[in-house]
Amino acid sequence: MIDAQTPDMRAAAREYHDAGLCVLPIKADGSKMPAVSWMRYKVVRTSSEEHDQWFTGSKPRGIAIVYGAVSGNVELIEFEGVAIREGVLKDVTEDMEANGLGKPWAAILGGWVTESPSGGRHYRIRVEGGDVPGNTKLASRLAREDEYTDTDRQRLREKPDARIVRVLVETRGEGGYGLVEPSGGTVHATGRPYLRVAGGPDTIPVIDADTMDAIRDVCRMADKLPRPTVAKTAPRPAAPRPDGSLRPGDDFEARAEWKDVLKGVFRPINTRGTETRWGWADGVGGVKATTGRGGVDRLYVFATGSEFQAEVPYSKFGAYALLNHNSDHKAAARALALLNYGDRRPALVGATQRMAPTVPAPASSPDLPAQEAPAEAHPTEQGDPESFGYDSTFGLPAAVRTPFGYRVTNIGVEVLSQSGESWNKVTFAPLVVTATFEDPEGDQYVELSWIDKSLGHPRRISRIVSRETAKRGRKLIEHLGAAGLPAVEGDARAVEKWLAEFEAENVHRIPSEQLGRWLGWQDDGTFISSPTEGIKVDTAFEEQRGPARAHAPKGSLDAWQSTIGKLEDYPVPRVAVAAALAAPLLRPLGLNSFTLDISSRSTKGKTTALQCALSVWADPSEHASAMSNWRTTLYAIEKRLNLVRGIITVFDETMAVTDDSLIDEVLYQLPMNHGKARSGGAFGNMLPWETILLSSGERPALSFTTSQGAAARILGTTIAPFGEGGGPTAAAAREGVLANHGHAGPEFVRYILSGLAQPKGREKLKEHHRSLIDEFRGDGDMTNRRAPMVAALVLAETLACRRGLLPYEPLGHDVWRGLFTAHNRTDNRPEMAMDVLREYVAGHAHELYTTTRAAMGERPPFSGWLGVSSLDKATGVVKVALLPERVRKILAEAGYSLDAVVGSWVDAGYLETLKSQRPAHLVPKRFDGARAKCLAFTPEGIAFGEQDEAA
Repeated sequence: MIDAQTPDMRAAAREYHDAGLCVLPIKADGSKMPAVSWMRYKVVRTSSEEHDQWFTGSKPRGIAIVYGAVSGNVELIEFEGVAIREGVLKDVTEDMEANGLGKPWAAILGGWVTESPSGGRHYRIRVEGGDVPGNTKLASRLAREDEYTDTDRQRLREKPDARIVRVLVETRGEGGYGLVEPSGGTVHATGRPYLRVAGGPDTIPVIDADTMDAIRDVCRMADKLPRPTVAKTAPRPAAPRPDGSLRPGDDFEARAEWKDVLKGVFRPINTRGTETRWGWADGVGGVKATTGRGGVDRLYVFATGSEFQAEVPYSKFGAYALLNHNSDHKAAARALALLNYGDRRPALVGATQRMAPTVPAPASSPDLPAQEAPAEAHPTEQGDPESFGYDSTFGLPAAVRTPFGYRVTNIGVEVLSQSGESWNKVTFAPLVVTATFEDPEGDQYVELSWIDKSLGHPRRISRIVSRETAKRGRKLIEHLGAAGLPAVEGDARAVEKWLAEFEAENVHRIPSEQLGRWLGWQDDGTFISSPTEGIKVDTAFEEQRGPARAHAPKGSLDAWQSTIGKLEDYPVPRVAVAAALAAPLLRPLGLNSFTLDISSRSTKGKTTALQCALSVWADPSEHASAMSNWRTTLYAIEKRLNLVRGIITVFDETMAVTDDSLIDEVLYQLPMNHGKARSGGAFGNMLPWETILLSSGERPALSFTTSQGAAARILGTTIAPFGEGGGPTAAAAREGVLANHGHAGPEFVRYILSGLAQPKGREKLKEHHRSLIDEFRGDGDMTNRRAPMVAALVLAETLACRRGLLPYEPLGHDVWRGLFTAHNRTDNRPEMAMDVLREYVAGHAHELYTTTRAAMGERPPFSGWLGVSSLDKATGVVKVALLPERVRKILAEAGYSLDAVVGSWVDAGYLETLKSQRPAHLVPKRFDGARAKCLAFTPEGIAFGEQDEAA
């Protein structure tokens, strides 16, 4: 895999060429133009010999792929950086699910994914069974004034009516090319690199041509360019009749529904706000048309194959005339008049907003389906509170009433006009308050529910919002617009008034419940282990919903215990499980959050150990959101930590982090139990948490920090969790916890709560903890500072074994001391500095002088020799000696001082010494015709075997 850390263009070209792709060199001047004449390569794939010529010289180059048939029918879909920031990708993904394209779209999102320098996303697809279209702009929007470039402003000065457009989604297809990783530096104008986010050329999904057509159509739905609203397919608007009566076409426009007008041609797929998406009536393909876009009641068809012209606005009357009378508007008007449309009925005030009952068509008329006869009742009579079933529709008590002056029907909420002559639309579907909540901090929330028919059948959608949001109509519509709230911004005041009056009318009838905003300990002393426990949980951030849902039971406690019993002979996974059980003890013991780090350079089950721990509370599978990865942002980590108070948080793979300072910041901030202070809006709050963070990776977490006191806040072990022969046990444990999880944690909390409820229960728990702290105190300051954390883990395992939750005897105290309280490699700065040096030497072996290189006449590297490696003939071991100044510089760049650690290295036996030398640890070595004093490392310090020497 090629990434930003290994910008070997020749290796990248080889990878892409071997995958059947056509490779191009790109100029490193920010123009993104090919560095060669490339027209012939639209049909002829470039060769390895050409790649050698283009990418092995000293001249910097970028790299690109030519798309289309020459690369095996590969196509690129690009979401620009502005589209990612504005949530277009998220909206498109929701639309794909609604259109039955979720599976192929998930395959695309999980295939070969690249992040562009602007923050965009590039997705590749291999199209099967059809040609790849040329480059196509699928979605755009008008540029905001603050986005104008100097060129844009000059264009507007020359042509004031010009439209400045920003592309959101586009493709690179037949005859097009696009840059790929590891292009960077001056290749792009920003100087930032292209980064591989997922997969590679060998993971490009294969999608059939018809499905790709549907996917492109859904992407087109993200287009936000203004469209014409005047229907070109209907007669010009005529002046109102002097007597105030309605023409048949105007009456049809107000009363007809699009589902009836388009029956047999299109079917509704989904609705978002006022906009409804339509597909072919036979269910083939995705979105082909929209109605209500931008709040304008017009039909836009953007697919061919129907009677409608593409991208032309149609009114209901225009669509009816086209489908039933070949666009003869006079014939259509006469037919509607026969169906009792128009008929010189007086137009009521607000008639364009109301949805009056429609008129049945004669049995012999094929134009429209039969409809209900018009009601002659006075508007106030139609607002009878018994006319809508709140109990059957929303599960509310049968006593719930509609406030005076309103009526609720299956097509929405209406309010009586001031004149009392008409009903004005408030919402486009029933919308009510179905519950009120109060969280442990006293903040109040309401649950809003409405009926959605976007999938072709009615379904209830509910969302919880703060009472403050519910009282501000515009903010409410903005907040819930993406969820399909059936209201538009123009009716914001009417919506907020309706909700307030509905709740006031039914204040003692609407259910009131407790609300949790996080999992774990609540401020009133209760503990929420899962959103499925019965207490409603509504997280503060959208990103927390997935991890919260993952905290749910599956399988059985007995089966989980049988699985965990397999860990009896493996201390490290058992320690991880103990940490999971210790998390709810932090609050009653008065301990701050801390970290348990499991690291080693092997693949001996680190992730499996974390999964065993996480299974105490949640689904530990990789696809579940409870298992997090270090490849993220600091604020995302803080929001993840903010989800829990007394439940563990898991972050896997420290080597995946994009910035070492992120881990440094998290390790520093975690014991403070809150995030960083940020200025402005929601970011001003320091997000709180209360957790034990479980981390794993090939590098110890401490190696990412330069803080001298970090080791006291972390329990770390570098022992492989399942040792040398534990592979089958690890596999069986992983399989078991994936099938059975989420039981032990809640059961343990119930046990703890019952103990705390006993007389002096909390004092007894603390006393037990204090006795364990004394047990694990030692001679060193570091051991003493870690003792409370180790004691918490020991206490948790002891209590869980006593309760019968863990099917083995507690670990002996000597085992715990060996893991955490005795001297080990993560305890101090000398060991951390040693790790830094080992990793550097492993990655720069070519800078070591050897007799082999001398015999081959190799020149010294540009930075000079790092040191010398030589074979000890007596032992057959390759030993390494390094120049002190090079070591000093390497350590300084990582935040360490050679003078501060060299003494400890000598004490640990990492360095050879000669009593005749001053200082004794600087041993003379001869290499490259010179003699120099070096730091001569023993095999315990830097092991450099034959395999490393060969490398």
